[in-house]
Amino acid sequence: MKKFLQAQGLYRAGTYALLVTAPLNAALNHLLVFRLGMGLDGAPIATGISYWLSFWLLVGYYAFFVRPGQETPCWTGWRPRAALKNLGPFARLAFLGVIHVGTEWWAFEIVALAAGRLGTVPLAAQSVVMTADQIINTIPFGLGVAESARLGNLLGAGRPEAARRSAHCAAVLSVVFGGAISAGLMAGRWRIGGVFGTTDREVVELVAAVIPYVALFQIADGLNGSCGGALRGMGRQWVGAVVNCVSYYGGALPAGIWLAFHGWGLKGLWVGQCVALGLVGVLEWVIVGMSDWQEEVVKAEKRLESEDAPVAH
Repeated sequence: MKKFLQAQGLYRAGTYALLVTAPLNAALNHLLVFRLGMGLDGAPIATGISYWLSFWLLVGYYAFFVRPGQETPCWTGWRPRAALKNLGPFARLAFLGVIHVGTEWWAFEIVALAAGRLGTVPLAAQSVVMTADQIINTIPFGLGVAESARLGNLLGAGRPEAARRSAHCAAVLSVVFGGAISAGLMAGRWRIGGVFGTTDREVVELVAAVIPYVALFQIADGLNGSCGGALRGMGRQWVGAVVNCVSYYGGALPAGIWLAFHGWGLKGLWVGQCVALGLVGVLEWVIVGMSDWQEEVVKAEKRLESEDAPVAH
């Protein structure tokens, strides 16, 4: 539902929904987990309620606050036959999108499994570092989402030069934000372990030792997020999927795991991640930069005119 709205340039709806559900989610977690004594079971129940409420708030916003003809709404009523007409091409794009995004996420899960084999202290440090990284990742992820919708709209509008500027602007912004985040992580690396409630000195020291690699990772992660969004906006998910598969599983993950179990420990795993995402970010920026934008506009026009394929967003 968020993507449906974002593709039309309606970004405020998601923000409005979060302003309601984010504090409510915190209150529900406290109520169910602690006040009502449900413990661990209370957390997913609270999260489930919050997600369902977010969905219905977005539906309500579109139904009651978007007026036809003024904000270019796409909804024209229930038409099941028309909805199913492009199911095959859409499923192909969706599958490639899953591979594009999933290959990176799966790599992190493999790193977590490997960290567990290193012992309890590395596993605890990895949990702290990954939680911090997932929070920070919302910035490049948001840039990627915005760029995907923006670039798709510009290509559909037949504006190749504006699309090119948009893609490079997102990439530069991601590097700037990544650099700022890296500096912040380095400045507070001895405090991050304590923020997550750990008092074990070994864990705090290991987190501080790994943070420089995590900080370097942020620049590459930002570049990957923005350029990956640009590729999805062009309908070229397969490019990101291939680059991710080759970079992560063809070299960086095996190398990182080998380093981890040959003296480097948890730092070796993050060296592998830094190398992988650095390669992915640079390669995707090069691919985006070498794109024939006039040709991308032609492809977008064909997708818009075709009755057999969906729009690239």
